[in-house]
Amino acid sequence: MRLTDDEARMLAGEYGEGYRRAMEILVRLGEFYDAERLVPISMAYLVEGPSPGSPGQATKWLEEVADLGTTFKCPLSTAPLEGGTFTDYEVHKRLGTVFAERGGGHPRNPFVLPVFGQHITAGGTAVTHYCNSYIGARSNTEDFLAQYSSAFVGKTPEYGYHLPENRVGKTLFDIKVPLRDETDWSALGYYISRKLAKNYWDVPVINGISPADLTNDELVAFSMSVPSYGAVVHTLLVGVSPEGRTLEQAFAGAKPKETYVVGPDELQSVFDTFSTSKSSPDMVCFGGFGVNLSISAVYEMARLLEGKKVCPDFPTVAMIDGTVRFVADRTGITDILRKAGVKMGMPEVFEEKGLDISGWSQNAVISAKRMGWNTLVFADAKSCHYIGNQDIEPVLKHIDECVRIAITGRIEG
Repeated sequence: MRLTDDEARMLAGEYGEGYRRAMEILVRLGEFYDAERLVPISMAYLVEGPSPGSPGQATKWLEEVADLGTTFKCPLSTAPLEGGTFTDYEVHKRLGTVFAERGGGHPRNPFVLPVFGQHITAGGTAVTHYCNSYIGARSNTEDFLAQYSSAFVGKTPEYGYHLPENRVGKTLFDIKVPLRDETDWSALGYYISRKLAKNYWDVPVINGISPADLTNDELVAFSMSVPSYGAVVHTLLVGVSPEGRTLEQAFAGAKPKETYVVGPDELQSVFDTFSTSKSSPDMVCFGGFGVNLSISAVYEMARLLEGKKVCPDFPTVAMIDGTVRFVADRTGITDILRKAGVKMGMPEVFEEKGLDISGWSQNAVISAKRMGWNTLVFADAKSCHYIGNQDIEPVLKHIDECVRIAITGRIEG
């Protein structure tokens, strides 16, 4: 891999041991993928883990390098660890300290979106997919060492989705069914991900949707779901993606190597995958495995639950975080949900049961396993997919159906 004089000096340790460590990691990554050079990045979206050993190992490495006097060379953004324990929020505070002291800002910065054509580094698959697919920025999903190293150096190896030739559509998905809400988009993401599970570099092209009818929340739901099964992190939505304004542009004039028609039966197959014969759930969860509710979903919940009460036989939980929680608190939505009996996050469930929450997980999936719950109802396919790997039975329903179940206590009927 070719290095500039400045990069070579950094690798040689002339700018300090911290930069040398970071550059060494990037060079090794680049050589592994036959990258020809490093390219500047406009931002870094960092996540903590998964890392070997105990939670916080990734942050420990970050702290060690920062303590050597190393500063960040680009704006940063991040989010709390998906699937971790409450102790990970202490880890997140440590991340915030490093960010603030070393020029990165605070980790709860509103996500600073890149613009078309900019290179970034990202550790979250949903963020990578969103930026690649809808903005036309360039990113791979990187391991934590590569993320942090890129943030310190301000560059990343130019391979994979940083190269134009790898961003062209490969497989066509022709949509022949209306997608009415975020749950349907989540199910579509899971269906596509399952079809392309064997190839990270296969770029799906989505045709047959109406851009005018799309909402950003639906696009986010799709980005959360489509990487979950097969790690798809770049999709071209015809008429939406800047690199897929037309079908011809999406495939760069070539023909798709394979075509799938997605009709009502195909979409329903996802709901059938996540179904149950049980008559009642152990929990109804809005949001779940790294999925927080959108503001539109929260408003819909409140509309359907106002003046009603959820069944007391099991918890109904709303996973709301960040800006959405801020808005919900200040518009009275949180009060409506609380009056209906909805728990605002897993900690409230544990506290009601008098449990010591230290070492427990905010994540609904891991918490459910520890509680001995077997049947959980979700409104997103990502949570259903991950909980299905935990020997727990997930059920996928639309938000209005989840509300009905939460009130009646019955899954069907």
